[in-house]
Amino acid sequence: MNESEKRDRLRMIDEDLARLREDLTPPPGDARDFVDAGQDLAAREELAGQIELLEAERRRLRDELGLG
Repeated sequence: MNESEKRDRLRMIDEDLARLREDLTPPPGDARDFVDAGQDLAAREELAGQIELLEAERRRLRDELGLG
């Protein structure tokens, strides 16, 4: 991957991270049944995992581009 491709990928990662962070909602404050609560928790954990992977790739690309 050349420098231009890395910069393009970095821009895409930043956009994806912003979108995923918007989708990552806090747990609801009202009482809910265990099924809904479990589904919400699973969805938040999945989004958090995706965010973590993208942040790691973002750090790596920034380091490779000397932006660290």
